[in-house]
Amino acid sequence: METLEALARARADHPESFEAGSVEERQALDRFTAFFSSFAADRIERLLESTYADDVWFDDTLKTVRGRPALAEYLRESAAAVSDCRVTVEDRTRTEAGEYLVRWKMMIRFRRLRRGIATWSVGVSHLRFDAQGRVVYHQDYWNAADGLYQHVPLLGLLIRAVKRRL
Repeated sequence: METLEALARARADHPESFEAGSVEERQALDRFTAFFSSFAADRIERLLESTYADDVWFDDTLKTVRGRPALAEYLRESAAAVSDCRVTVEDRTRTEAGEYLVRWKMMIRFRRLRRGIATWSVGVSHLRFDAQGRVVYHQDYWNAADGLYQHVPLLGLLIRAVKRRL
């Protein structure tokens, strides 16, 4: 699987991890939290370089991108598609490998899909940081059917019909 290969590369290229409970650990996690707390184009421009490493591998279940320039382009396009998007971190767990599982809830309002309707979703981000506290590996796990696809005309109708039958 591509995500496992990317994680193995991130671990090999960035073998260091923060000391549990360290200031560096808290600062890196706080930067990540701040980046998504209010998802907007101006924040992407201001915070991307301090939050994500040049060699980042990113997969939000909708798209996989490699490198900060590609991530910047994807996030700008994503921000343009929403009128409001906020992520609230519910908790953060450190793994034995020195990585982090960040559980979050997201509220999103799309510009075109079901305009003005707040959609809520929950998910987990699996993160690995470099020595400077920037994300080098970011894999999201969330239910895209509830968070996005159900709002696409026709596709949403089909998803809701299948859910009713189950």
